[in-house]
Amino acid sequence: MKQSIDDGTSQIGDGDASLSTVISSSLLEQIPDSCGTIVRDEGVVVDELPREIEDPEFFGVVSSSAQKCHHNMHPARKVAFVYASTGRRFLGCPLNGAERCRWVMWINEPWRPVLSRSIMRLWDESDDRATILQSKIKELQQAYIELWIERSNFAAEHERAVSQLMDIIADNKIKMASRLDLHTKLCLACVAVAVTLASVLDYVLSS
Repeated sequence: MKQSIDDGTSQIGDGDASLSTVISSSLLEQIPDSCGTIVRDEGVVVDELPREIEDPEFFGVVSSSAQKCHHNMHPARKVAFVYASTGRRFLGCPLNGAERCRWVMWINEPWRPVLSRSIMRLWDESDDRATILQSKIKELQQAYIELWIERSNFAAEHERAVSQLMDIIADNKIKMASRLDLHTKLCLACVAVAVTLASVLDYVLSS
């Protein structure tokens, strides 16, 4: 890929083995490093640090750089991943997290309007898809909550039904035991009466 920058002498070219950027010599100084990077001779302070993506061909600290961040440390190679600046290479503070300073030295000029609009369109479409996805996630979460509530209601109803059934079974056992005891007593009483009658009858017949 090749891209021209409107200063009459600028050109950016990407090769498979090395990366190089050529911009007006009055504004630039070359940093001799393994990537052959050429950058602006001074950095800027940004209000918000750009997000980054890993690039296997553009990474590591530029130990030979004459420029240093606000920590007086050699800058690190970075690739931006934020809206219209996505893909632009820059040098920044080598520290991570909250310790990073806001010193940035852009290597690539802002992309040409056509490419910028294309990148922004992709970001917008991605945001739209993310919004739709978030909406779907919320719908699924709501559906899950409703199913969980319904399941809980079914579980509670099942427990009540089982409890009622156990109460009925226990009550029937008590009633059956009571009836069995009554029948047993009646049977014993009948046997006793029969024995008594037999004794009386035997006495009457023998006399």
